[in-house]
Amino acid sequence: MPFLVMAVWIALEAWLVTQAIERIGGWPVAAWIVGAAVIGVLVIQRQGLRVFRELQASVARGELPTQLVFEGLIVLIAGILLVLPGFLSDLVGLSLLLFGLRKRLAMRLGEGMAKARPDLKQPVTLEGQYRRKS
Repeated sequence: MPFLVMAVWIALEAWLVTQAIERIGGWPVAAWIVGAAVIGVLVIQRQGLRVFRELQASVARGELPTQLVFEGLIVLIAGILLVLPGFLSDLVGLSLLLFGLRKRLAMRLGEGMAKARPDLKQPVTLEGQYRRKS
């Protein structure tokens, strides 16, 4: 099934690109594909660093950063979709970055994980005694 979905996706992307080339020409389509790839790389760099900093701050506060992890994963997927050539992948990648979809999707994934694994909701504190060896 995943192979079939990927084959249909690639065929649709190829058809959309050829239709665009026929309608607006090769140079504008090439510029769009290269521009989207550059934007995708920048998104992965900048947004990835931002999410990583928020992740570090969350861990420093003692919070479990599940939503931030999912947001970072969604940003990475969106950036990869922008790097891939094609209009459909660009549309999906941009929609993951814009319109607040990323935060809502990350929140739903985090809630789903919290329901599936309630033991992971709170950070685990290990208590015990220790002795220094001099």
